[in-house]
Amino acid sequence: MSKEKDENFRRRRLSVTDQVKDMSVSEGASPGGGRQRRLSLSPEMGAKPKVAELPFPLKTVGTFSCHGVEPGNRQGETHAKINQDRGGMNYPYGPNSDYALFMVFDGHGANGDKVSQFVVTNVSEKVEEHLKAGASEEVALTKSFLETDAKLKKEKTIDAELSGTTAVALLYKFLGGSKARVWSANCGDSRAVLQRAGKHVDLTEDQKPNTPAEQARITKAGGFVSPPEEEWGGPARVWLDANMTLPGLAMARSLGDHLVDRVGVIAEPVVQTFDIDTAKDTKIVMASDGVWEFIESDQALKILDKAHADSKKGKDATVEVTKLIETAAAKWRQEEGDYRDDITAICIYLAEMHEHHNAQAGSS
Repeated sequence: MSKEKDENFRRRRLSVTDQVKDMSVSEGASPGGGRQRRLSLSPEMGAKPKVAELPFPLKTVGTFSCHGVEPGNRQGETHAKINQDRGGMNYPYGPNSDYALFMVFDGHGANGDKVSQFVVTNVSEKVEEHLKAGASEEVALTKSFLETDAKLKKEKTIDAELSGTTAVALLYKFLGGSKARVWSANCGDSRAVLQRAGKHVDLTEDQKPNTPAEQARITKAGGFVSPPEEEWGGPARVWLDANMTLPGLAMARSLGDHLVDRVGVIAEPVVQTFDIDTAKDTKIVMASDGVWEFIESDQALKILDKAHADSKKGKDATVEVTKLIETAAAKWRQEEGDYRDDITAICIYLAEMHEHHNAQAGSS
Protein backbone atom coordinates (compact mmCIF):
# COMPACT_ATOMS: atom_id res chain seq x y z
CA MET A 1 0.00 0.00 0.00
CA SER A 2 1.39 3.42 -0.95
CA LYS A 3 1.92 6.05 1.74
CA GLU A 4 -0.80 8.24 0.17
CA LYS A 5 -3.35 5.40 0.14
CA ASP A 6 -2.32 4.37 3.64
CA GLU A 7 -2.96 7.89 4.98
CA ASN A 8 -6.28 8.08 3.11
CA PHE A 9 -7.29 4.73 4.58
CA ARG A 10 -6.64 5.94 8.12
CA ARG A 11 -8.38 9.27 7.54
CA ARG A 12 -11.49 7.59 6.20
CA ARG A 13 -11.51 5.18 9.13
CA LEU A 14 -11.14 7.97 11.65
CA SER A 15 -13.95 10.19 10.46
CA VAL A 16 -16.51 10.80 7.74
CA THR A 17 -15.56 14.48 7.76
CA ASP A 18 -12.52 16.65 8.35
CA GLN A 19 -14.61 19.33 10.07
CA VAL A 20 -13.80 19.67 13.76
CA LYS A 21 -15.95 21.86 15.99
CA ASP A 22 -15.91 22.57 19.71
CA MET A 23 -19.26 21.26 20.92
CA SER A 24 -18.41 20.96 24.59
CA VAL A 25 -21.03 20.05 27.18
CA SER A 26 -21.22 21.40 30.72
CA GLU A 27 -19.12 19.36 33.12
CA GLY A 28 -21.12 16.72 34.93
CA ALA A 29 -24.12 16.98 32.63
CA SER A 30 -25.23 14.41 30.09
CA PRO A 31 -25.59 15.82 26.56
CA GLY A 32 -29.20 16.75 25.98
CA GLY A 33 -29.92 16.77 29.69
CA GLY A 34 -30.25 12.99 29.97
CA ARG A 35 -30.06 11.47 33.46
CA GLN A 36 -27.96 8.40 34.17
CA ARG A 37 -30.60 6.48 36.10
CA ARG A 38 -28.94 3.29 37.35
CA LEU A 39 -26.81 3.39 34.22
CA SER A 40 -23.33 1.92 34.65
CA LEU A 41 -20.90 2.87 31.88
CA SER A 42 -18.00 0.69 30.78
CA PRO A 43 -14.80 2.03 32.42
CA GLU A 44 -11.65 2.75 30.46
CA MET A 45 -9.20 -0.16 30.33
CA GLY A 46 -6.93 -0.11 33.35
CA ALA A 47 -9.40 1.72 35.54
CA LYS A 48 -10.52 -0.06 38.67
CA PRO A 49 -14.34 -0.22 38.74
CA LYS A 50 -16.10 0.92 41.89
CA VAL A 51 -17.65 -2.35 42.98
CA ALA A 52 -20.39 -0.70 45.04
CA GLU A 53 -21.69 1.06 41.93
CA LEU A 54 -21.79 -2.01 39.67
CA PRO A 55 -25.10 -3.71 38.82
CA PHE A 56 -23.48 -7.17 38.76
CA PRO A 57 -20.36 -8.73 40.33
CA LEU A 58 -17.18 -8.30 38.29
CA LYS A 59 -16.85 -12.06 37.78
CA THR A 60 -20.39 -12.24 36.40
CA VAL A 61 -20.39 -9.30 33.99
CA GLY A 62 -17.14 -7.80 32.76
CA THR A 63 -16.82 -4.68 30.62
CA PHE A 64 -14.15 -2.24 29.54
CA SER A 65 -13.71 0.42 26.88
CA CYS A 66 -10.28 1.00 25.34
CA HIS A 67 -9.51 4.24 23.50
CA GLY A 68 -7.90 3.95 20.09
CA VAL A 69 -4.62 5.36 18.84
CA GLU A 70 -3.78 7.30 15.70
CA PRO A 71 -0.59 8.29 13.90
CA GLY A 72 1.46 11.21 15.17
CA ASN A 73 3.42 13.73 13.13
CA ARG A 74 6.57 11.61 13.04
CA GLN A 75 7.21 8.13 11.77
CA GLY A 76 6.27 5.57 14.42
CA GLU A 77 4.73 8.18 16.69
CA THR A 78 1.21 7.61 18.00
CA HIS A 79 -1.14 9.33 20.38
CA ALA A 80 -4.42 8.44 22.02
CA LYS A 81 -7.57 9.41 20.16
CA ILE A 82 -10.79 10.49 21.84
CA ASN A 83 -12.73 7.38 22.81
CA GLN A 84 -15.99 7.54 20.86
CA ASP A 85 -17.26 4.16 22.15
CA ARG A 86 -19.74 3.81 24.98
CA GLY A 87 -20.77 0.65 26.79
CA GLY A 88 -23.51 0.64 29.38
CA MET A 89 -25.82 -1.55 31.44
CA ASN A 90 -28.92 -0.99 33.55
CA TYR A 91 -30.04 -3.28 36.36
CA PRO A 92 -32.43 -3.58 38.12
CA TYR A 93 -34.57 -2.29 35.28
CA GLY A 94 -38.07 -2.05 33.93
CA PRO A 95 -41.42 -3.06 35.40
CA ASN A 96 -40.93 -5.13 38.56
CA SER A 97 -37.14 -4.86 38.04
CA ASP A 98 -37.11 -8.15 36.13
CA TYR A 99 -35.09 -6.81 33.18
CA ALA A 100 -31.50 -5.87 32.45
CA LEU A 101 -30.37 -3.70 29.54
CA PHE A 102 -26.91 -4.02 27.97
CA MET A 103 -25.68 -1.60 25.29
CA VAL A 104 -22.66 -0.86 23.11
CA PHE A 105 -22.36 2.26 20.96
CA ASP A 106 -19.54 3.07 18.52
CA GLY A 107 -19.43 6.77 17.66
CA HIS A 108 -17.82 8.16 14.52
CA GLY A 109 -17.25 11.55 12.93
CA ALA A 110 -15.99 14.75 14.51
CA ASN A 111 -18.61 14.63 17.29
CA GLY A 112 -18.95 10.86 17.60
CA ASP A 113 -18.11 10.83 21.30
CA LYS A 114 -20.86 13.34 22.06
CA VAL A 115 -23.37 11.44 19.93
CA SER A 116 -22.66 8.10 21.62
CA GLN A 117 -22.88 9.69 25.09
CA PHE A 118 -26.19 11.32 24.20
CA VAL A 119 -27.55 8.04 22.83
CA VAL A 120 -26.48 5.78 25.71
CA THR A 121 -28.24 7.97 28.27
CA ASN A 122 -31.39 8.60 26.25
CA VAL A 123 -31.95 5.04 25.00
CA SER A 124 -31.61 3.65 28.52
CA GLU A 125 -34.25 6.07 29.78
CA LYS A 126 -36.68 5.69 26.90
CA VAL A 127 -36.73 1.87 26.81
CA GLU A 128 -37.72 1.74 30.47
CA GLU A 129 -40.35 4.45 30.01
CA HIS A 130 -41.98 2.53 27.17
CA LEU A 131 -41.92 -0.76 29.08
CA LYS A 132 -43.55 0.86 32.10
CA ALA A 133 -46.19 2.34 29.79
CA GLY A 134 -47.10 -1.17 28.64
CA ALA A 135 -45.29 -1.37 25.30
CA SER A 136 -43.95 -4.70 24.07
CA GLU A 137 -40.20 -5.19 24.24
CA GLU A 138 -39.78 -4.93 20.46
CA VAL A 139 -41.83 -1.73 20.32
CA ALA A 140 -39.98 -0.28 23.33
CA LEU A 141 -36.60 -0.83 21.67
CA THR A 142 -37.67 0.38 18.23
CA LYS A 143 -39.38 3.52 19.51
CA SER A 144 -36.48 4.32 21.81
CA PHE A 145 -33.95 4.24 18.97
CA LEU A 146 -36.13 6.35 16.68
CA GLU A 147 -37.12 8.84 19.38
CA THR A 148 -33.52 9.23 20.52
CA ASP A 149 -32.44 9.90 16.95
CA ALA A 150 -35.21 12.48 16.52
CA LYS A 151 -34.22 14.13 19.80
CA LEU A 152 -30.58 14.16 18.71
CA LYS A 153 -31.56 15.95 15.50
CA LYS A 154 -33.08 18.76 17.59
CA GLU A 155 -30.18 18.91 20.06
CA LYS A 156 -28.43 22.22 19.36
CA THR A 157 -25.27 21.38 21.34
CA ILE A 158 -24.36 18.44 19.08
CA ASP A 159 -23.86 18.63 15.32
CA ALA A 160 -24.87 15.14 14.14
CA GLU A 161 -25.05 15.87 10.40
CA LEU A 162 -21.73 14.13 9.78
CA SER A 163 -21.37 12.32 13.09
CA GLY A 164 -23.25 9.32 14.44
CA THR A 165 -23.05 6.04 16.28
CA THR A 166 -23.76 2.39 15.78
CA ALA A 167 -26.03 0.87 18.39
CA VAL A 168 -26.52 -2.63 19.73
CA ALA A 169 -28.76 -3.23 22.73
CA LEU A 170 -29.85 -6.40 24.50
CA LEU A 171 -33.00 -6.23 26.59
CA TYR A 172 -32.83 -9.25 28.90
CA LYS A 173 -35.90 -10.47 30.80
CA PHE A 174 -35.55 -12.96 33.66
CA LEU A 175 -38.41 -15.49 33.51
CA GLY A 176 -37.54 -17.47 36.64
CA GLY A 177 -35.01 -20.20 37.29
CA SER A 178 -32.77 -20.81 34.30
CA LYS A 179 -35.16 -19.29 31.76
CA ALA A 180 -35.01 -15.89 30.13
CA ARG A 181 -35.81 -14.08 26.92
CA VAL A 182 -33.58 -11.57 25.17
CA TRP A 183 -34.43 -9.00 22.52
CA SER A 184 -31.53 -7.74 20.42
CA ALA A 185 -31.78 -4.37 18.69
CA ASN A 186 -29.08 -3.46 16.19
CA CYS A 187 -28.15 -0.47 14.03
CA GLY A 188 -24.82 -0.77 12.25
CA ASP A 189 -21.90 -3.14 12.74
CA SER A 190 -21.46 -3.59 16.46
CA ARG A 191 -22.42 -7.16 17.38
CA ALA A 192 -23.75 -9.47 20.09
CA VAL A 193 -22.99 -13.21 20.22
CA LEU A 194 -24.40 -16.01 22.39
CA GLN A 195 -22.47 -19.15 23.35
CA ARG A 196 -24.86 -22.11 23.17
CA ALA A 197 -23.67 -25.66 23.81
CA GLY A 198 -20.12 -24.62 22.96
CA LYS A 199 -21.05 -22.97 19.64
CA HIS A 200 -21.81 -19.41 18.66
CA VAL A 201 -25.18 -17.91 17.80
CA ASP A 202 -25.12 -14.38 16.40
CA LEU A 203 -27.80 -12.34 18.17
CA THR A 204 -27.38 -9.53 15.63
CA GLU A 205 -26.47 -9.19 11.96
CA ASP A 206 -24.04 -6.53 10.75
CA GLN A 207 -25.78 -3.98 8.53
CA LYS A 208 -23.30 -3.16 5.79
CA PRO A 209 -24.17 -0.81 2.91
CA ASN A 210 -23.70 -3.62 0.39
CA THR A 211 -25.93 -6.10 2.24
CA PRO A 212 -28.58 -6.73 -0.48
CA ALA A 213 -31.65 -5.52 1.44
CA GLU A 214 -29.80 -2.52 2.87
CA GLN A 215 -28.34 -1.52 -0.50
CA ALA A 216 -31.75 -1.83 -2.17
CA ARG A 217 -33.27 0.59 0.34
CA ILE A 218 -30.41 3.08 -0.04
CA THR A 219 -30.45 2.95 -3.83
CA LYS A 220 -34.23 3.37 -3.93
CA ALA A 221 -33.89 6.47 -1.75
CA GLY A 222 -31.38 7.99 -4.19
CA GLY A 223 -28.15 7.09 -2.43
CA PHE A 224 -25.06 5.44 -3.86
CA VAL A 225 -23.12 2.47 -2.49
CA SER A 226 -19.48 1.84 -3.34
CA PRO A 227 -18.21 -1.75 -3.06
CA PRO A 228 -15.44 -2.76 -0.65
CA GLU A 229 -11.96 -1.68 -1.74
CA GLU A 230 -10.03 -4.75 -2.82
CA GLU A 231 -6.59 -3.12 -2.82
CA TRP A 232 -6.54 -1.73 0.72
CA GLY A 233 -9.46 -3.51 2.34
CA GLY A 234 -11.75 -0.52 2.84
CA PRO A 235 -15.43 -1.23 3.53
CA ALA A 236 -18.47 -0.61 1.33
CA ARG A 237 -19.77 2.94 1.88
CA VAL A 238 -22.87 5.10 1.43
CA TRP A 239 -22.58 8.33 -0.59
CA LEU A 240 -24.94 11.18 -1.47
CA ASP A 241 -23.69 11.37 -5.06
CA ALA A 242 -22.21 9.18 -7.75
CA ASN A 243 -18.91 11.08 -7.51
CA MET A 244 -18.58 9.84 -3.92
CA THR A 245 -17.75 13.18 -2.33
CA LEU A 246 -19.76 12.94 0.91
CA PRO A 247 -19.99 11.38 3.39
CA GLY A 248 -18.64 7.85 2.81
CA LEU A 249 -20.48 6.20 5.70
CA ALA A 250 -19.41 2.59 6.30
CA MET A 251 -22.77 1.34 7.63
CA ALA A 252 -26.36 1.22 6.40
CA ARG A 253 -28.04 2.13 9.70
CA SER A 254 -27.00 4.41 12.53
CA LEU A 255 -28.21 7.04 14.95
CA GLY A 256 -27.08 10.48 13.84
CA ASP A 257 -25.46 10.90 10.41
CA HIS A 258 -28.46 13.04 9.53
CA LEU A 259 -26.97 14.23 6.25
CA VAL A 260 -27.62 10.79 4.78
CA ASP A 261 -30.94 9.91 6.38
CA ARG A 262 -32.63 11.18 3.21
CA VAL A 263 -30.83 8.51 1.17
CA GLY A 264 -31.93 5.53 3.19
CA VAL A 265 -29.58 5.45 6.19
CA ILE A 266 -32.03 4.84 9.03
CA ALA A 267 -32.01 4.68 12.81
CA GLU A 268 -34.64 1.95 12.99
CA PRO A 269 -33.10 -1.16 14.56
CA VAL A 270 -33.51 -4.74 13.50
CA VAL A 271 -35.03 -6.46 16.55
CA GLN A 272 -34.79 -10.22 17.08
CA THR A 273 -36.01 -12.40 19.95
CA PHE A 274 -34.19 -15.37 21.51
CA ASP A 275 -35.15 -17.74 24.31
CA ILE A 276 -32.43 -18.41 26.87
CA ASP A 277 -31.88 -21.44 29.09
CA THR A 278 -28.73 -21.40 31.18
CA ALA A 279 -28.64 -25.20 31.03
CA LYS A 280 -27.21 -24.81 27.52
CA ASP A 281 -26.56 -21.08 27.10
CA THR A 282 -23.29 -20.13 28.77
CA LYS A 283 -22.41 -16.53 28.03
CA ILE A 284 -22.98 -13.50 25.81
CA VAL A 285 -20.34 -11.20 24.39
CA MET A 286 -21.18 -7.89 22.75
CA ALA A 287 -18.67 -5.46 21.32
CA SER A 288 -17.99 -2.59 18.96
CA ASP A 289 -16.30 -3.33 15.65
CA GLY A 290 -12.95 -2.67 17.28
CA VAL A 291 -13.28 -6.36 18.15
CA TRP A 292 -15.09 -7.60 15.05
CA GLU A 293 -12.80 -5.96 12.50
CA PHE A 294 -10.27 -8.79 12.80
CA ILE A 295 -11.98 -11.37 15.05
CA GLU A 296 -14.93 -13.55 14.06
CA SER A 297 -17.79 -14.46 16.40
CA ASP A 298 -16.59 -18.00 17.09
CA GLN A 299 -13.01 -16.79 17.57
CA ALA A 300 -14.12 -14.26 20.18
CA LEU A 301 -15.77 -17.01 22.21
CA LYS A 302 -12.66 -19.18 21.91
CA ILE A 303 -10.53 -16.31 23.23
CA LEU A 304 -12.86 -15.96 26.21
CA ASP A 305 -12.85 -19.73 26.80
CA LYS A 306 -9.05 -19.88 26.68
CA ALA A 307 -8.77 -17.00 29.14
CA HIS A 308 -11.07 -18.97 31.45
CA ALA A 309 -9.02 -22.15 31.01
CA ASP A 310 -5.77 -20.29 31.69
CA SER A 311 -7.12 -18.56 34.78
CA LYS A 312 -6.49 -20.07 38.20
CA LYS A 313 -9.49 -18.24 39.64
CA GLY A 314 -12.23 -19.98 37.66
CA LYS A 315 -14.86 -18.06 35.72
CA ASP A 316 -14.17 -14.35 35.68
CA ALA A 317 -15.96 -12.24 33.07
CA THR A 318 -13.73 -9.23 33.74
CA VAL A 319 -10.51 -11.21 33.22
CA GLU A 320 -11.91 -12.71 30.04
CA VAL A 321 -13.20 -9.49 28.50
CA THR A 322 -9.81 -7.89 29.24
CA LYS A 323 -8.10 -10.67 27.30
CA LEU A 324 -10.51 -10.22 24.39
CA ILE A 325 -9.80 -6.49 24.20
CA GLU A 326 -6.04 -7.06 24.49
CA THR A 327 -6.19 -9.64 21.69
CA ALA A 328 -8.19 -7.27 19.49
CA ALA A 329 -5.68 -4.48 20.18
CA ALA A 330 -2.82 -6.79 19.18
CA LYS A 331 -4.64 -7.63 15.94
CA TRP A 332 -4.94 -3.93 15.14
CA ARG A 333 -1.24 -3.44 15.82
CA GLN A 334 -0.39 -6.38 13.56
CA GLU A 335 -2.67 -5.31 10.71
CA GLU A 336 -2.65 -1.51 10.90
CA GLY A 337 0.53 -0.59 12.78
CA ASP A 338 0.06 2.87 14.31
CA TYR A 339 -3.72 3.06 14.02
CA ARG A 340 -6.21 1.31 16.32
CA ASP A 341 -9.94 1.80 16.59
CA ASP A 342 -11.68 2.25 19.94
CA ILE A 343 -12.63 -1.12 21.45
CA THR A 344 -15.51 -1.78 23.85
CA ALA A 345 -16.75 -5.18 24.97
CA ILE A 346 -19.12 -6.72 27.51
CA CYS A 347 -18.95 -10.36 28.66
CA ILE A 348 -21.94 -11.82 30.54
CA TYR A 349 -21.97 -15.17 32.36
CA LEU A 350 -25.63 -16.15 32.17
CA ALA A 351 -26.04 -18.77 34.92
CA GLU A 352 -24.19 -16.59 37.39
CA MET A 353 -26.25 -13.56 36.39
CA HIS A 354 -29.43 -15.55 37.01
CA GLU A 355 -28.13 -16.60 40.43
CA HIS A 356 -27.45 -12.97 41.27
CA HIS A 357 -30.89 -11.87 40.08
CA ASN A 358 -32.71 -14.67 41.90
CA ALA A 359 -30.85 -13.82 45.12
CA GLN A 360 -31.72 -10.14 44.72
CA ALA A 361 -35.37 -10.94 44.01
CA GLY A 362 -35.52 -13.28 47.02
CA SER A 363 -34.14 -10.66 49.37
CA SER A 364 -36.46 -7.87 48.23
